[in-house]
Amino acid sequence: MAGRIKGITVEIGGDTTKLEQALKSVNSTIKTTQSQLKDVNKLLKLDPANTELLSQKQKTLKEAISATKEKLDALKTAQEQAKKQLEEGTLGQDKYDALQREIIETEQELRRLQEEAINANAELEKIDQVGQKMEKVGDSISGAGKKMMPLTLAIGGVGAAAVKTTADFDEGVSQVSAISGATG
Repeated sequence: MAGRIKGITVEIGGDTTKLEQALKSVNSTIKTTQSQLKDVNKLLKLDPANTELLSQKQKTLKEAISATKEKLDALKTAQEQAKKQLEEGTLGQDKYDALQREIIETEQELRRLQEEAINANAELEKIDQVGQKMEKVGDSISGAGKKMMPLTLAIGGVGAAAVKTTADFDEGVSQVSAISGATG
């Protein structure tokens, strides 16, 4: 990636330095976030609906997009200076072309990251919608249970009355048996 921009010296932030050196920290950040993103994506393949992982993916994508934008800004600043150097003859066409390819690659990577962030947001949105539907279903079931409670209590009361009647009948038979001296 950054190996193609060796030998280009530019002024960024008031310091004249090699472009490769100026982008070192940004490239390091990009590499770290890409590693984290790869790990999260691997885990999401195992559990695609894990909201914690999707949240981490969003956060990592946001960091990657920010770092890639920072790199692109630095490359575009370098492009302006490199164009002047090319016109003056202090920079070769091959190095300028390499810088152009690096800019194109960075723009493509930024678009890819932005599309991935949009897809991750859509996935979280779907999960949120499913969660809301499940909550509505749960509320409906709970509401139906509350509506059926009087009927359930009435059925329970009838059952209790039947048990009491059976117990009273058994007790009455026992009393008659005791008085009459009858046996089984």
